[in-house]
Amino acid sequence: MSGLTAAINAALSGIDAFEESIQTVSTNISNETTQGYALRTVETETSAYGSSGAGSGVIDPASVLRAADGFAAQRLYSATSANEAAQTLSAALSAIDQALQGSGDINTAADTFFADLSTLASEPTNSAQADTTLADAENLANTFQAASESLNSQFSGIDQSLQTSVGSANQLLSQLATINEELQTSPNDNSLLDQQQSALTSLSALIGFQTVPLQNGAIEVTVNGTVLLDQSGAQTLSLTQTTPTGTPELTAGAADIPAKPDSTSGSIGANLAAFASTQSALDSLNWFAASLAGSVNQAQAEGLNSSGSQGSALFTIPSPQVVAGTANTGSASLTATVTNASALPSNGAGYVLAYGSSGWSATVPGTTQSYSLGTGPTLSLPGLTVTVSGAAATGDTFVIDPTPGAAASISLAVTSATALAVADPYVATAGTVSASGAVTNTNAGSETEASGTVTATPAGSATIVPAAYFGQDLTLTFTSASAYQITNASGATVASGTWSNGAAIAIAYPSSSLAAGQYFQISLDGSPAAGDVVSLTPGGTDSGSNAQRMADLWQATSSISGGSLQGAILSVVGNAGSNASAASSLATNTEDNLTSAQDNLTTIAGVDPNSQAVILTQYQQAFQAASQVISIAHQMFEDLVTAI
Repeated sequence: MSGLTAAINAALSGIDAFEESIQTVSTNISNETTQGYALRTVETETSAYGSSGAGSGVIDPASVLRAADGFAAQRLYSATSANEAAQTLSAALSAIDQALQGSGDINTAADTFFADLSTLASEPTNSAQADTTLADAENLANTFQAASESLNSQFSGIDQSLQTSVGSANQLLSQLATINEELQTSPNDNSLLDQQQSALTSLSALIGFQTVPLQNGAIEVTVNGTVLLDQSGAQTLSLTQTTPTGTPELTAGAADIPAKPDSTSGSIGANLAAFASTQSALDSLNWFAASLAGSVNQAQAEGLNSSGSQGSALFTIPSPQVVAGTANTGSASLTATVTNASALPSNGAGYVLAYGSSGWSATVPGTTQSYSLGTGPTLSLPGLTVTVSGAAATGDTFVIDPTPGAAASISLAVTSATALAVADPYVATAGTVSASGAVTNTNAGSETEASGTVTATPAGSATIVPAAYFGQDLTLTFTSASAYQITNASGATVASGTWSNGAAIAIAYPSSSLAAGQYFQISLDGSPAAGDVVSLTPGGTDSGSNAQRMADLWQATSSISGGSLQGAILSVVGNAGSNASAASSLATNTEDNLTSAQDNLTTIAGVDPNSQAVILTQYQQAFQAASQVISIAHQMFEDLVTAI
């Protein structure tokens, strides 16, 4: 009888073990797609032998083991983080590229404007062409605005995504902290470990991290050495922005410890990088808008419009912005004036001025450029003049943005095409020119105008006409074959010079003009005779020379970043396109790496429904076999009772 009882007990323990195995396999199959779930297997252990030496079945309950691999899981977290970052950054850089080449196709709009200026130069009296050129200028301004609007709207999207991602990360860290606590009372609980892995996988899409195992299955989470989670709980992530246009910073805890995720660190790291890239693109766009507008406005001031007046600004752009440091203790106040927009830092970052023991110094953010400026009160920087009033204290700083929002605010400053300064400021005509424009030429010599050009550095032998006489009718009279005097309409002598294989007359532009510091230089050729007269009169409406000079600005070689205005915008657009293309390729590669990491972890800890179905069948058959043992033992017991 004891043998039958032992057999029944052994079979019953098998039934319990096989039932638990069937339940485990069923759970595996039902959680095939559950994030964080790891394959369960049942490990049975034979009970100690009974007194009769016969086996007494298996220990109940059986051990349920969770298939897990920390290295494979960490690889999945890293791959998830890198892929999410690459996808996010690729979308952002593609948006920047589209902003500069889609509705904000600056290159095409500018190319059209300067090409039509060139056409106007050859047809200066064609009012229809002048209207077309002015419409081109308006379209160019609108294109700048469209590009700026696209980039600024991207800031809103990035900010919203960052806020959402940081909030989600904090929820996951809080969840992981709770799991850590529960693991202390339920060490290495499989269900808790599943929840932990699921939370870590979700967190890895938001930010890259490293994990350190603690006791009982709990973990510590760090980002570049900054602890976000340990046994004491979770730190709260926050976003701080030190300047209105500066890239936000991610910090942890009440002490705001910098977390500093890089551009491959999930959606948070990628969005921080995207913010910086968008700001850089907008800074460059603002710089270019100011450079182009400043160059055209100066060229306008170098010529005359159809009414014979000196040209006025064609585009409006904002004045420089100066922001004093919040920790300043002195009473200094700074005012900045743009003197040459194309000479400003091409990254659009402007200047940071600091006052120290040796006076003022300036740096260009994002570069190694620095300048020693002295003590003032006037400070000179490339493209900028700064006037200092009041007394600065050591350590005082000022941030100067020379082109704040230039692309967003650029607009036409004129409403009529007659404002286009198409003509040269002066033409040289042999003889006397009457008020009606009639020319009387009784010269014995053969003086002619060889060229007229704008220059900041007149020829060494040039005769300088002071700016006070700019715009007045002037007369050059040869007192001999090698000497001449220049007089104004009142007959007063304003300058004199000598003839040596020609002559150069440089007329200074007014100090109040955008062309201040420049000269319009006329070169004369020929063979003069004493008594000859050359009239220097404001250019007529049939002259298109200044329009051609404006047109030439587009491709003229200069020290500007990119070598020319066209080269500068092509460089900005080209960099945006190159960055977008590289980011797209990286997104494809990281997606492949993620698939590989997922497959690797699935091989180790994933659920294969086909193999689980086979195992389930085996357990069902074993369960039936154990049941049959009990049935046979029961029948034997009844037979023995009947026999007795």
